[in-house]
Amino acid sequence: MRNLKTLLLGSVAFAAMGVASESAQAQSVAFGAGATFPQIVYRQLMDCIYTQAQGSTGKPGPMAKAMSCGGFNTSGIGGAILYAATGSGNGKTVLRTNDKTQIGTPSSSAPAYTSSNFGINNISDYDGVQFVGSDDVVNAADMTAWNTGGASSPQSKFGNLIQIPAVVGAVAFGLNGKDGTGAALNILPATPAGGSSGLNLSRNAFCGIASGHITKWNNAILTTLNGGTLGNGNITFVHRQDGSGTTFLLSNALVEQCRYEFGPNSESDATVVSYAFPWTDRSQACTTPLLARGANQLNWPDQFPTDQCGNAVTSPGTFANASGSGALVTLVTSTNGAIGYASQDFWLPVKAGGLKTANLQSQWDITGATGKFQPPTFQGAQKAMATSIPQFDSTSRPNPLTWSLQGVNPNPVVAGSYPISGFSWFEMYQCYQTHSNSNNAFIWFKTFLDYVYGSGSALIMNDNGFAQVPAVWQGEIYTLLNDPTNGIGGSGCTGKVGAY
Repeated sequence: MRNLKTLLLGSVAFAAMGVASESAQAQSVAFGAGATFPQIVYRQLMDCIYTQAQGSTGKPGPMAKAMSCGGFNTSGIGGAILYAATGSGNGKTVLRTNDKTQIGTPSSSAPAYTSSNFGINNISDYDGVQFVGSDDVVNAADMTAWNTGGASSPQSKFGNLIQIPAVVGAVAFGLNGKDGTGAALNILPATPAGGSSGLNLSRNAFCGIASGHITKWNNAILTTLNGGTLGNGNITFVHRQDGSGTTFLLSNALVEQCRYEFGPNSESDATVVSYAFPWTDRSQACTTPLLARGANQLNWPDQFPTDQCGNAVTSPGTFANASGSGALVTLVTSTNGAIGYASQDFWLPVKAGGLKTANLQSQWDITGATGKFQPPTFQGAQKAMATSIPQFDSTSRPNPLTWSLQGVNPNPVVAGSYPISGFSWFEMYQCYQTHSNSNNAFIWFKTFLDYVYGSGSALIMNDNGFAQVPAVWQGEIYTLLNDPTNGIGGSGCTGKVGAY
């Protein structure tokens, strides 16, 4: 496929649009917020194409240059993009309101989201928000909120909500390395190529752990899988408490994969129960029985004593929670017997000195009885998402819900695929305010898009445990963004004020 940079720069309407205040125009800075799942790879990509974000006093400092990046500001353009990793749920709120004051507080472990050399020392210094990141796809409730409010609705002011896949990644289960008593886990199987440990979890096992029924490291199911007793004491499953797209990718997969799994209620109760994912969507209205479904915040038993219908949320398992991927990894690190989930760049082998991860059983391995377990690698995630092939026409392409429908794969069925994989998405506006100064922030983000989908970014993504969006999706992205009516700055923006 041709380099998307050439394609995008060929569109006068796309290249001419932009947004920023007068001060930001002079500084040539664009602003985003949202998903923590891809925050590290985003920061390294942004620093490679533009000026390195420096951070500021009391805030996270600059990141090291990506190994596969030739140098900071390889475009020679200067300027920067600052990205506040606050979670996918917060990102959606910020996009809908186009209000920088709605940006939450990024965790202290997040890469630089300020830059003193541009005079951006706090979120309050942001001039606006031009895009957000989310691993949680746009849903019907999001579109209702976008279209509701008449002349004051986001649709009336900013045009269409545009959602496009940005990168491909895997959700990995990282482990403390100790059992519930603090003793080292006795992991006997060999570490597979690309993995970081020999700990193997069948579908039945990881469904049992996430549903709170496999609660001890000496559980018989785990012992059989791993050729001996792993350890003793409690397994503590650490989850995200905030609105998290990583949680969406996890729950979206487990709802599909765990529905037909069964096993003992607990180590002390042999009653056979369902290991179907039980934690229901926290955002559902209490009008029908609550369902377990892919969601970015769930009714975990340690976080919510009752669901939104007033029913008690209980479990024989042990759970703990943290806000943000970095804080989750910190909690897993400090808790004996803990296991938790985050993108692969938070764990070994991508993160030097990080915690090890488990290997999971895929549908291919189950059906073919291969006896294999898949490590969380970008190659496995890439294989999983390569089977999600978009099919749009001129009517369906502008609708974010059709992208959501086709851009998820909760149970990949090809050899070598990692079973919990997905896209992380960019969400943006169709219509932006224009300014007399041509140095506007959206042009900075547009050039970043050219880079993300071009050939120069793939190795940086791979080094961080991510993969590039498949070419067939890139073609659809190009077609949408350059659509004369529904694309960026298209005729559908006539009469709309545009986002700031």
